[in-house]
Amino acid sequence: MNKVARFALENVALRVTGNKIPPYWLFNVNKLREVDEEEYNEIKSMSDEELEDTVRTNALGIPMQLPLRLRLEESGAQEWLLPIEPMISLQGQNIIVRRHVNKGAVKGSIKERWSQDDYTISIEGILIGENGKYPEEDVSRLRSFCEAGRVTALNPLLEIFGISHLVIESWEIPFTSGSSNQNYSLKAYSDDIYKLLLNQQDLKR
Repeated sequence: MNKVARFALENVALRVTGNKIPPYWLFNVNKLREVDEEEYNEIKSMSDEELEDTVRTNALGIPMQLPLRLRLEESGAQEWLLPIEPMISLQGQNIIVRRHVNKGAVKGSIKERWSQDDYTISIEGILIGENGKYPEEDVSRLRSFCEAGRVTALNPLLEIFGISHLVIESWEIPFTSGSSNQNYSLKAYSDDIYKLLLNQQDLKR
């Protein structure tokens, strides 16, 4: 990796991690050692491969802030990093039971929180083919994830909410302008691993 590309990736990596990097013109002078290097020594010590893994870029070479990786839940399945970063929306809610009892002059209902409902996740993105060709291979790969139903999903936003598995309920592949473009949208729910058979120790927790 040449110095210019290395510097650009370091700059992006430091922005992603919330640190600072000296202005580019300081790299043209001999007094760079006077700049405090504590905040970016960790980034500078990374290998080219580690740096590229930290700063994921899409198919157009643009850095992705919240890349999405999907993996089928089957033996030997490999992760698929979506080539263009999709837009991910997340919606959550509590399951509330309202009971209306005779309380005299007191208004309103009694609310009981039974549990937290599944998160609803919407994923919208685009697939772009190379050399003006339709992205047939990527669309076919996306179809395999949609029809699988339950998939493993790795995404920084989903990780914040403790989501690592999705159940895809519906998907749409709409008409898209341009011979090399294909929009898509997915609707999914978060999924946990549940233990259906409980023993006495589980009941004591």
